[in-house]
Amino acid sequence: MSPKTLLITGGSGYLGSQIIRFAQHWAVHATYLHHPPTPSQEVTYHQCDFREPKQVEQLLKTIRPNVIIHTACSNQSQDNLHSILPAAHNLVRAAVTINARFIHISTDLVFDGAHGPYTEEATPSPLSEYGKAKAESEDIVLTHDPKALVVRPSLIYGIDPIDHQTRWLLHGIDEQQPVTLFTDEFRSPIWVNTLCLALLELANHSVTGILHLAGDQDINRWEFGLAMLTMLKRSTPPNVVPSTIQESGLVRPHNLTLDTSKAQSLLKTPLLSVAEVTQNFCQQESFLH
Repeated sequence: MSPKTLLITGGSGYLGSQIIRFAQHWAVHATYLHHPPTPSQEVTYHQCDFREPKQVEQLLKTIRPNVIIHTACSNQSQDNLHSILPAAHNLVRAAVTINARFIHISTDLVFDGAHGPYTEEATPSPLSEYGKAKAESEDIVLTHDPKALVVRPSLIYGIDPIDHQTRWLLHGIDEQQPVTLFTDEFRSPIWVNTLCLALLELANHSVTGILHLAGDQDINRWEFGLAMLTMLKRSTPPNVVPSTIQESGLVRPHNLTLDTSKAQSLLKTPLLSVAEVTQNFCQQESFLH
């Protein structure tokens, strides 16, 4: 029996590239925008600009994926931000025409952090431009395809390779720059390997609507930073200090923690806490690798 076909958008990005590693029982296709990834026997890459509807239609008609996991369009650049809405619109419309299961990756940043922990029924109230675009893209997806699934992960972290936030932390340490981590900003970080396994499980699931995927631990950014340094076997230098959002004068969400009871009732994949990942990683560096 031939494997099902999976299309991963943003295959050269952090999450997309990690999903590819775990999708061993799929015929995997992935997209990139500017820079072709290194060729691999595990995946077939395609260049596609999701802002161009005809390109999107042609790609999906050619591949005819059973499932699409849409990870593309991050908050790493202004260009990416401006691509979020047209990409969601063009992809979901094309997905409906070929009857593909559409899984749209959103974010906990659709909330303002004033009323956490948030359930799937909570009303989005984003503070940032990225959060606003993601909230609107959720509406676009579910309006065009009521059978689609919108997944809201929390802060995504990993060691191999290191995630963007932890890389920022290490750069500050190595350059001996002041690094401030907030004690009053709470998230529910999710280990990237856990997220990948959960998404691939959901690719074969029938659940629709909105689903929160996060780790089973609410933790502030200071404690989370210390946990990442522990996993990396790095000490905490004097230039890494705790502070608060109020002291910084910044406008940031205080509590973006997510209620994951719905996901835990649906999934076989355990939603590991930061403490569990840290303990296992320190005992065995190849944990879930």
